[in-house]
Amino acid sequence: MQTKPFKKKLSRKLKKTYYALTGKVKPKSVVALSLENAQAAYGSRSDVSIHRFFLENEFELKKPKFLAEDAVFKGYKSTFPTKGANYDAVLLEIRNPNFSFQYNHLVDDENRPIYEPRVRFDELPIQHEYLLDPPKISGTVAYFSNTVPNQYGHWLQTQLPLLLSYWETFGKENIDYYYIGECPIVDFVEESFAKMGIRREQIINFSCRADRSLISMKFRDIDKINSMRTGFELDSHSVQFLQKNLFKPATPAYEGQFAKKIFVMRGNVKFRKELNLPEVKAALEPHGFTFVSMEGKTMQQEADIFGNADVIIAVHGSALHNTIFSRPGTKVVEIFPYDYFEASNFVISNYGGFDYYYMIGEPLGSDTNPNTYEDRNITDIRVDAKKLLRLCEEADILAGVTSSAV
Repeated sequence: MQTKPFKKKLSRKLKKTYYALTGKVKPKSVVALSLENAQAAYGSRSDVSIHRFFLENEFELKKPKFLAEDAVFKGYKSTFPTKGANYDAVLLEIRNPNFSFQYNHLVDDENRPIYEPRVRFDELPIQHEYLLDPPKISGTVAYFSNTVPNQYGHWLQTQLPLLLSYWETFGKENIDYYYIGECPIVDFVEESFAKMGIRREQIINFSCRADRSLISMKFRDIDKINSMRTGFELDSHSVQFLQKNLFKPATPAYEGQFAKKIFVMRGNVKFRKELNLPEVKAALEPHGFTFVSMEGKTMQQEADIFGNADVIIAVHGSALHNTIFSRPGTKVVEIFPYDYFEASNFVISNYGGFDYYYMIGEPLGSDTNPNTYEDRNITDIRVDAKKLLRLCEEADILAGVTSSAV
């Protein structure tokens, strides 16, 4: 029983000894890429140019709708976001091959990873890694990763919108490669890049240096504006950019090709599972709902499903970000774990002109109900099916009922 842990421990010790003998080092700090920090770290250097890309967002957000019992969250918040975030990005243009892309970061020539201001150094996995001396490639490489690469929600919310600042600042034709981090090139990355006119051979998923390195960090947290923790909020300019450049929903070839009322299931996931899905199905299927999963779907297929639905119900998760493909007037119901709310889909719904509702799942018991905001996000969900039907009635989703939600 001790063999594997012992071998793993021994391997770490040997690795540490090898790196120490060969002069490898670990990073000791981070450059949090705000305009002020960029000026302090690189402002006097001739090999680093600092840029800012800013688009103001005047979009006023409508309040979400919900049942009265879901109006208050224990120990969390009292108000909702009222204004969307600006598109505000700081970009570095670096002509120094001693900067390197590795461990999902761009690392400067003083062994400091460059990352967004909201994340502390002690939260970055790279702090535990010995830095590499990767090979150099010719041309320009743009940073396109984060600490959790290949996550669909992050890809849509935080990574793809960076193309807007890169292309407007430097020109699409002047960027040769995009570094997505040391991870597989999954289907949605290749599909979305191809739709944007980026070829597979331009995608880099290995450590490297470049003649010219680019990095853009976008101010993403609407809580900085509204003094509340709400997650990675898209601005309206990013949403419009994605809607213009990504997939367009297909027009149905025949009546009933695409379901009008859908419940989007979580699929093969490790957390936020629907614990009583059969009960939810029994409640909704008589009212014309089709239960669908995005597992194994292409982005075009997901766009077709979301773009042709009139009503979308889903547990909070990445699949719901596909509402960027939906039509104005779509009714969206988002179900959260107990005592948790995150506003990214609420914000997207505002920009898309959707009718947005949310519902809170049931408590799971003191032994499984975590105290921290972060842990509540990853708990499984038990849906009160009767409560969900009441919300659907309030939202005028079920036939013959007039809406009277909060």
